Amino acid sequence: MPNFKCKNIKELSLPFSKDGVGFCFQTKYEQNKKFIFTKVNDESFFLQINKKDEYVVKIDKLSKITNLQLMQKALEVFMNNFCEDITNKAFYFNENKKLANNILSSALAAANYINNCKKDVFIEIGFGSGRHLLKQAQNNKEAIFIGIEIHKPSLIQVSNLAKDLDNILLLDFDARMVLKLLKNNSINGLYLHFPVPWDDAISRRVISKEFKEELFRILKINAFFELRSDSLNYTKYALELFSDDDYVLLKNKEAFIVSKYEARWQKMGKDIYDFIFYKKEDKTNDVNKKEYDLNFSVKKLKKCFFKAEDYFVKLDRIYDCDDAFKIARISYGAFHSPSSSYILVKDKINFLFFDFCASNENIKALEKLKELLNE
Repeated sequence: MPNFKCKNIKELSLPFSKDGVGFCFQTKYEQNKKFIFTKVNDESFFLQINKKDEYVVKIDKLSKITNLQLMQKALEVFMNNFCEDITNKAFYFNENKKLANNILSSALAAANYINNCKKDVFIEIGFGSGRHLLKQAQNNKEAIFIGIEIHKPSLIQVSNLAKDLDNILLLDFDARMVLKLLKNNSINGLYLHFPVPWDDAISRRVISKEFKEELFRILKINAFFELRSDSLNYTKYALELFSDDDYVLLKNKEAFIVSKYEARWQKMGKDIYDFIFYKKEDKTNDVNKKEYDLNFSVKKLKKCFFKAEDYFVKLDRIYDCDDAFKIARISYGAFHSPSSSYILVKDKINFLFFDFCASNENIKALEKLKELLNE
């Protein structure tokens, strides 16, 4: 993570803006740590300052973005305008090393794009090296391919490889966040190739009863879901989950596109399974369309924790700001897929940086947080 150290930081008078970087507001020090809300282009994140014998200025891990160049630019501007006696610099800002303009970090923006797209839309969750996604986009230029990947080095690599393709869009957040926001009957196919099997923690698998319900809702009639895996256990799990539905199962089929991962397993003589589900009728289930209020009023902001059988919520850090509001960090959701976020609390709460993923467990956690902060 890029950072630098210095012996002195001048008094900050915010907001401050220079060279396209905006420092909007700051928290006060809490346990020798403070945050500065930073905006570059349309991206936002926290600069974090740790105060010990000297100051360490870096990017906050929870709010960091994919575009490393923008974060380095923010550090460069902050260092040049507010810091004295630099003792160490662990980043290099290169203005010419820009990320391709094909990554979206907002689930709302991605969903809006897909929901209004007039072309066929295909999604691949966890594209890894991107070989399958890139080949599909190159061979089907009339369609749009959405790749979702949370591993940032893979995301940046594929972003550069896809810079000359105008039918690829990459998303750098949890797939569930955008799937929840898609309209019914909105996509033509969804690929899930070689997901982590999680044989010892089945609840962490991508596919689940809730995932299947979303598939039934967002796939168009005759659209498909394709799972490719070298795990027989994972494949059996899919067969059981979709046992009443239309699917085909193939073993060691000759694939049109072979990923690096798949080629490695083939050399080792491992079996590869293809499970393909086709949506033949509309079984749209609106059970997931629960109402929730993201911007509720707060009676008293306080640290709190609640644990239920299938979800939890914890508010464990609170930072005062110069203005009449506070910043708090919360963790919440299902135990197998927890989420973390910052909230800005004034009269009401507002989520910072990330869109809310409306999974059933997250909605329960949000409602419980609302109850705890209004006791």
